[in-house]
Amino acid sequence: MRIRHRLAVAGAVIAALVGSVAVAAPAYADDYPSWSDVEKARSDESSKKSEISRIEKLISGLQSAAETKRNEASIAANAYQDAQQRAYDSQVDLDILNSKLDDAKEKASKSATSVGSIVSQLGRNTGSSVGAELFVAPGDAEDTLYRLSAMSKLSQTQSDLLASAEQDANQVESLTAQADVVAEELEKARAEAETAMAQAQAAAEAAQAAVSEQEDNEERLTKQLATLKGTTASVEKDYAAGVAFRKAEAERKAKEEAERLRKQQAAAAAAAAAAGGSSSGGSSGSSGGSSSGGGSSSGGGSSSGASGTYWTPSPQGWYRPAPGPITSPYGPRDQLCGGTGCSVAGWHAGIDFGDSCGTALKAIGSGTVTNVYNAGGFGNRVVISHGNVTSIYGHMQSFGVSVGQKVSAGQYIGTVGRTGVATGCHLDLKIDVNGVETDPAKFLASVGVRVY
Repeated sequence: MRIRHRLAVAGAVIAALVGSVAVAAPAYADDYPSWSDVEKARSDESSKKSEISRIEKLISGLQSAAETKRNEASIAANAYQDAQQRAYDSQVDLDILNSKLDDAKEKASKSATSVGSIVSQLGRNTGSSVGAELFVAPGDAEDTLYRLSAMSKLSQTQSDLLASAEQDANQVESLTAQADVVAEELEKARAEAETAMAQAQAAAEAAQAAVSEQEDNEERLTKQLATLKGTTASVEKDYAAGVAFRKAEAERKAKEEAERLRKQQAAAAAAAAAAGGSSSGGSSGSSGGSSSGGGSSSGGGSSSGASGTYWTPSPQGWYRPAPGPITSPYGPRDQLCGGTGCSVAGWHAGIDFGDSCGTALKAIGSGTVTNVYNAGGFGNRVVISHGNVTSIYGHMQSFGVSVGQKVSAGQYIGTVGRTGVATGCHLDLKIDVNGVETDPAKFLASVGVRVY
């Protein structure tokens, strides 16, 4: 089942976001106290209290502004993904209608040929020019067919053929009208997606600016505050302890998650082996990821509560590699043909992100590029090691990194393409955890990235 989103609501969210971005006023360099201001304030109790209050408000404001901008960027990114999904759904609807319309036109053409034979036969049987009389008279094809069907000279078979021809003509007219409506919806959805993308990019830049503002000033303000309060050594010690704690906590959680995923994959592999190894031959069939069809976009990897997007990282520091919707999930899939050949039917070992060729791709996390090459049916491929996790990006149009290069989370690594076995432009993302294939959607969701 394709996911349908309410673009009107997304548009309202974006409009509200634009307004809030315009209203928020950043602190300027002149607003921050200098060390000279701090030293002067230390000698006067009243000035010291005033400066302490001022600095505390600045620190609180920096933290609040950064958090607000991050939330706004996440809302805008989600609105764009919703709009992109709407455009994708409309394109699918239009493709289906056009296919039906082509079939209906072909059927109507055959019916028209049969009608022509009937007219010709009537002319020969009656010795009159009935065909010419009917078809040169004013009126449309439907009126002509009706007049023919009313003639008493027609046999039941001829009447049935005429009725069928009239029905076929009406079907062509109906499908044409439907296709026109959906085509208009598609153009509207594409325009809304482009607007949402621009707003999301602006929100992401505003969020990055707020975070940079915080990083550039918070540590200095904290030291100035400690100087005024006479607690410099204590504050610096607590600050360092806090940094160390957060780092250790992040490493602990990463190890726990990796161990959980390892056990999960080991259990899945054992179950598959016990069932006859049905999935062991399937993973090789993933080399032909497709951007059109092959599975429902409502697959595994619930993103409930996830905040990481293509523009903003999750709290754990991971990104969505492409902005487009999921067009083929992880799991069973029929054989697909396109590009350089056909995939092996049975199993899709990755997830497909449907996007236009040339769309920038991002590394999902920081790591080292271990391979950049053409993988035949998998197309142009980049492999990045993130420690015990490996991300694999397939069917790329161009490369933006090289082997051995260190990349940061969210860094540009190349562009979406349709190289290898592919029916359209898309990214096929695969994830291995401790060398074991895993569902990329579930992994991304586990590190806070919004997938569906």
